[in-house]
Amino acid sequence: TPEEIWRADNLQHLVMMCGYKEPMSVIQASVDSLAQQSVAHRLVVVIGLEEGTPDVGEKAAALKTRYATSFKRFHVTKHPKQWSGGREIRGKCSNANYTMRAAVSRLEDYEQLNLDCTTATSCDTDSIFAPRYFENLGYQFLTTPNAKEVVWQAPLYYNHQLNKRPFYVRAIGMMRAAFMLGFLIPYNINTMSIFSFSLDLCIKGEFFHAHYQMDDIIYTLTCMQALQKRIEILMIPMPVISGPTSGVTQCDEWSEWWRQSERWTIGACEVFHYFMVKRRRYSLACSLSYGTWFVIYYGFILCSLTLTGLTGFINYGLGNAKKDIIAQMSQKTHQHILSDEEQTITMAIGLASLGWTYLVFVSFFYLDKEGIKLIEHLGMKKKGEEATGFFQDLKDWFLMWPSLVMYSVVSYWAILKVAVLGKKVCGHDPSSKEAIGQGLAEAEPLPTLLRNASAASDPQAVKPSEPVRSQGPSTEVSL
Repeated sequence: TPEEIWRADNLQHLVMMCGYKEPMSVIQASVDSLAQQSVAHRLVVVIGLEEGTPDVGEKAAALKTRYATSFKRFHVTKHPKQWSGGREIRGKCSNANYTMRAAVSRLEDYEQLNLDCTTATSCDTDSIFAPRYFENLGYQFLTTPNAKEVVWQAPLYYNHQLNKRPFYVRAIGMMRAAFMLGFLIPYNINTMSIFSFSLDLCIKGEFFHAHYQMDDIIYTLTCMQALQKRIEILMIPMPVISGPTSGVTQCDEWSEWWRQSERWTIGACEVFHYFMVKRRRYSLACSLSYGTWFVIYYGFILCSLTLTGLTGFINYGLGNAKKDIIAQMSQKTHQHILSDEEQTITMAIGLASLGWTYLVFVSFFYLDKEGIKLIEHLGMKKKGEEATGFFQDLKDWFLMWPSLVMYSVVSYWAILKVAVLGKKVCGHDPSSKEAIGQGLAEAEPLPTLLRNASAASDPQAVKPSEPVRSQGPSTEVSL
């Protein structure tokens, strides 16, 4: 129809990328992946830096020089401290709230704020997009009947030099990637880190909640309030690379991993508090459905599952040592005492469950290997850059269960901190990207990789100079 043709012709993608102290090499790698998009001329890119970003003026000028004509429009904003009031929590959520509102105001100034043909995407400064991500997003936005009532999530892979990280970092990275495909997307639990939506839904949900830290999970709840129903999460079948926790030294690696694991759990507790406070704003069915899945995923699967197994094994192991105590307790409570044969059967069942768990871990490694193949095929990483050897995989596979036990311990410690200290511990302490920045400085530039991948699939492909210049109008930068 004429209306559909008009929407397709005027389709645009607002991309918001929030940052703070990340190295310029990390930011540039992320924006380069946007500049290499097949529909870069439809992108309105807004980089939201914090007021306290070191050398914020110089960074903005450098970004302007490099990307001024790479997109339809390009802007850099500076998020003032406590812009939305004294209760504002420093971090991505408050920065996203300011940056997205500023971007909408600028589109209004340009008379280009048309909600029928505008998508929005929230991402981090360590995000590498597949070259046709926004082309696929645009197609789904134009063809999905309820496009203004859904959010889109691409599978996240944490293969930003993941092969160089310690076993516990790699274990959590692969687990999060697998659980996104197995739980978060299919059961509509929440988006994670990099996600897309209609700008109309963002405005209806009143942008982002500046008093909380977890922008991705809290956004799911604000959309539920706006729609008065569960929000549907649709998958973008394009991989997106997100940075894992990282450190320059082994001590830094451990510190970053502990700190971010703790922050993720505190954020989930904070969101659950928000959900309970606002539960009357949802329908009863919506509250029961979402609350059940939230508790199952964050409360049991992430926090309790491995610790439950560990305590069970400890109990089995101490069975012989505490026979006298068990006999005394049985006489008082009149409970049945397991015979030696029953104890053996129980132990066998426990060991079988551990074996089954390690088989599940094999699927994590399979997804990781297949994801790397796709990432290399799309030119997002150089071939072999994320490769791991057999013995490294074997070691990391064997140590995955202890890694998840450590993660559960950190999670329970974080829950204890929230229970005792409350809102004082809620805040977005950004992860360090120095190690990733050093690795990117040594790697082949992303535009070169993408051009090589394009040339491999199309020998006649044009090889543009760096940075890629779209055919859109010249843009400006505001700070």
